[in-house]
Amino acid sequence: MLLHGRDVVTEEAVEVEVADTKIQAVRPLIPSEPGAAGETGRPAIGDGDCWLAPGLFDMQVNGFAGYHLSAEDMTPATVRGMIEALWAVGVTRCCPTVVTGSFGSLRRSLAAIVAACDEDAAIAATVAMIHIEGPYISPEDGPRGAHNQAWTRPPDWDEFCYLQEAAQGKIGLVTLAPEWPGTPDFIERLVGAGVKVSLGHHAATAEDIEAAIAAGATLCTHLGNGAHAQLPRHPNYIWEQLARDELTAGIIPDGHHLPPAVLKCFVRIKGIEQIILVSDAAHLAGLAPGVYSHWGGNQQVELTPEGRLQLVGTPYLAGAALPLVQGLANMVRYTDASLSEAVHMATAIPARALGLTAPAPSPTVGQTADLVVLRWDEPAGTMIVEATVAAGKLVYQRTG
Repeated sequence: MLLHGRDVVTEEAVEVEVADTKIQAVRPLIPSEPGAAGETGRPAIGDGDCWLAPGLFDMQVNGFAGYHLSAEDMTPATVRGMIEALWAVGVTRCCPTVVTGSFGSLRRSLAAIVAACDEDAAIAATVAMIHIEGPYISPEDGPRGAHNQAWTRPPDWDEFCYLQEAAQGKIGLVTLAPEWPGTPDFIERLVGAGVKVSLGHHAATAEDIEAAIAAGATLCTHLGNGAHAQLPRHPNYIWEQLARDELTAGIIPDGHHLPPAVLKCFVRIKGIEQIILVSDAAHLAGLAPGVYSHWGGNQQVELTPEGRLQLVGTPYLAGAALPLVQGLANMVRYTDASLSEAVHMATAIPARALGLTAPAPSPTVGQTADLVVLRWDEPAGTMIVEATVAAGKLVYQRTG
């Protein structure tokens, strides 16, 4: 397999040869017609106007293209459908994210993810680990976000162990609220078991945040969201997390959850090396604009042509609906980040923050071929995925 495009770091046009799951060669690209044969005489994917980047790593994705990881009828087929849809938007690694629910519903979702991985090596290669967002989050309106208040509860180590058993050890990231009594001890146990801890959906004081960091918390979940609509000017928990160098912050760069000015400020404060771009996609992400039933049919939501998911007749967000790849373009549009830096925040930084091997920023001989071919319309601010290669396999190619 041959891929043509500009290296997202060096901006040089290259031809990348892939075989046996690895990158076998990287050569300067000789200008030719799109899709023309490369140096080896075989047809190539992409052209000199495309960009070549590491496959994207979405650390927080609740569903996509109608596939809902926390639905009552969730099965291994749900996971497969979601992963295949994510391949089409450039994601080659992700943390399937299960949100607050009953013990039984959480176990069901976790078991289905494990079964999907057991059934297909390609799915298993894409699932880096499982992320549980809740149920140990704040029950307060605002910080709780769209999570079901009835199922929010304080940390329970025995319950977590049963959940981890259902997940066969695949839970690697837990989002929780640090203000619950006993949370520092719970965090210490999680970290001791090799699980990363992220602060999110909380109403924590500075002292709570300090104690959580001392216990081993290292991440923030969608910083600036899952928060009260109004906060004291200062101090407040957003400033506290921004100021702590120990915390790497996940952010949603869809242009709706954080206004452009806030995105720009967050990146300037935290710096490129401490920001992770996430989609936080709801299951309605990737569907056609329109009105849909949400939250078990209890609420009507509208998905706008701009990718904003909101309660019908209101300006209130009901989840995230843009794929991570569009966040790359938004970061370049709205902040000081270059395309290379935006890709870095959506590839190497999440891997590193989760204790996993980070991909090389440029195609490198001998590296596992997790790559995405992008076509960027900078004036329009859009990013199109031409092809996705996961573990050396062409899992998506755009047609038409």
